[in-house]
Amino acid sequence: MSSIKRRAVDRKTKLTSRQKNIIQILTKFTASRPVTVSMISEMLGVSSRTILREIPHVEKWLMQNDFHFIRKPGVGLILDENLENQKLILELLEIESVQKDYSKEDRRKRILGELLYAQEPLKSYYFTSKFHISEGTLSTDLDEVGKWLKRYQIELIRRPGLGILLEGDESSYRQAIANVVYDSIDETQIAMLLRGERADKISNVGPVHNRVFDLIDHDMTIKVEKVLIETEKKLHIQYTDSAYIGLIVHISLAIKRLQNNEKIQMGQDKLQKAMMLPEFSVAEEICDQLKDIFHIRIPKSEVGFITMHLSSAQIWPVHSRSGRSIENINLRQLVLDIVGKVEEDLGIPLHGDDRLVDDLCNHMAPAISRLTMGLEIENSQIDGIQEEYPEVVQAVEAACEILRTEIEIAEIPESEICFLAMHFGAAMERQLEEMRQISVVVVCPTGVGTSRILEASLKKAFCCIQVKGAISAFRIDPEKLREDGIDLILSTVNLSTDFPWLCVSPILQAKDRRQIESMIVSMQSKKRQHPVGQVWGEVAGSDIQHIVYVGTELLDMIQNLRFETLHAAKDRIEIITKAGMMFADNDRMGAAIEAGLYERDQMADTYVKQFHALLLHCQTDMVEHARFGYIKLDPPVYEKGRVIFGSLVMLAPQMQNEDAVPHHLVGAIGSLLVENKTLLDQLRAGDWNGSRASIKAGLEVYYKQFLKKKIGVGDK
Repeated sequence: MSSIKRRAVDRKTKLTSRQKNIIQILTKFTASRPVTVSMISEMLGVSSRTILREIPHVEKWLMQNDFHFIRKPGVGLILDENLENQKLILELLEIESVQKDYSKEDRRKRILGELLYAQEPLKSYYFTSKFHISEGTLSTDLDEVGKWLKRYQIELIRRPGLGILLEGDESSYRQAIANVVYDSIDETQIAMLLRGERADKISNVGPVHNRVFDLIDHDMTIKVEKVLIETEKKLHIQYTDSAYIGLIVHISLAIKRLQNNEKIQMGQDKLQKAMMLPEFSVAEEICDQLKDIFHIRIPKSEVGFITMHLSSAQIWPVHSRSGRSIENINLRQLVLDIVGKVEEDLGIPLHGDDRLVDDLCNHMAPAISRLTMGLEIENSQIDGIQEEYPEVVQAVEAACEILRTEIEIAEIPESEICFLAMHFGAAMERQLEEMRQISVVVVCPTGVGTSRILEASLKKAFCCIQVKGAISAFRIDPEKLREDGIDLILSTVNLSTDFPWLCVSPILQAKDRRQIESMIVSMQSKKRQHPVGQVWGEVAGSDIQHIVYVGTELLDMIQNLRFETLHAAKDRIEIITKAGMMFADNDRMGAAIEAGLYERDQMADTYVKQFHALLLHCQTDMVEHARFGYIKLDPPVYEKGRVIFGSLVMLAPQMQNEDAVPHHLVGAIGSLLVENKTLLDQLRAGDWNGSRASIKAGLEVYYKQFLKKKIGVGDK
């Protein structure tokens, strides 16, 4: 017996608990009375198919230990050993190390945990071997995990040859991880984990949560906690227990990710909104201390995420030293009074901006709490706000007399005035954005159907055009149109009116688009000549020429976007050949462009791992304007250690000036690909209409930023 035991231990054979149960059942039957698969499945409460999958593992273990196992079709399963050896088998099972047999729910939680923290795609084999399951079972598990992740806008991707991965934005990942933890662990258990107690010693702490807290170092949490305590004292804020624990977990996970050089990104709109909150200064104070302690660079996006966490944590003291309590103040009326005063001083209509009023109402309650407590926090945006919107800051400061009188305090600190000014500055930016919109009405004498086609064509082709409706060609009232804010009439027939109009086809042709584009540039230029609150600077004639040139180049690039699919490509040489012909009018042009792309590819590998694509680009005298295209590969091309789903093609004209506009436009496309994940997904999927729209929208944002810089918004 000892030799058998020794041999089994040496081989370190592992059985699952189910396999162990099957062998125990086999010892209870004899050759004259064999046991069937259906009998075992009934005894263990699982399907016959499950038992059949386990039998080869059982047979292998028995053979390794020199026992005789017989499968007789139509008869049953027989353990052909005498009574003494059957006892030996049971003794061996007692000392046998048992491999973990996961329940379905437990297994899916572990798969979820692995995927949430994987830094690269995981192969199916990784899961099937780890959990000893079939491909079919894994597929079912992934279906369920995918359904759960969809609630957080995270998509589970399964790509043959690449593996299994998740795609979603930073905030979605954080929300998913937080909910996994807080759904299954109460605050007491989290506190025990943060104190350094082992997860396996705490009851009801599941596998996913072990995985989460594997990433949190106890020494790290002590340092984070020290920072929060110091910040709480310095800024006179208060954390609830749940907010305090949640913030420690949030920051600790973020630090670990930053130490692993993982990218943390928050959408620009969300970040701008976070920067307007007073909690942003608290988050900056926390991050300044964390940077010094952990010697890491903390991006603005992470400051934004901590801000959003703080904003929902009610960190400001709720009691008040003044005779007026927040409950006794009509916040909305107070805000409307302040908006009215700022509106009067600036001469800008603001009362109709519902978003401004709502944002100020949300801001005002914690602001009043701070002011009545005599608390002042830093506002890191003071210099920028005062420089960008000096008139706004001055008007808000005057309007804050209303707030000072209402809550009976001596003065409003500069930091609070600038917090409020940020909201008014954002409202003015929205007004400037509206100025760039062109309002049109359509005229189609042939019927409503035709007008609808034209309206749809316009919306599809021009995002800066707002179609306000359709009018009759025989009842055009220029004065009424001007009162309604209409800039242009687009008609399918010639008109006789002194109001600006263009005649176009119901389904826009190339010449129609060129006419409309020219008119848009002209009208936007005229709109810019009417300043809003004196925020527009003077524009020189040369600036206007440059603005028109940039706009023309940008529109030309958008109109000449190319998207193609390359089937059954063998290697990147074929891809480069295809790219060479993409914008070529003849074989000679194609060969020249191909040579330029090939030469650039030889200088440095053009494969971009982040995109799983080639970035084929060069300067060439074969094109006169910037060009962008995408080649979808069907199927993907595989190289050693990488998969190529497609190729980005960027061409710029040969110019001595590296600061030339076409080069800037190519650069803008590159930035857009990095910042807009949706665009990359659209390109990979072959969604050419969606890709075109995303690129157009992105380049319009680039153009708006260019205009803001060129014209000098906010400059004196």
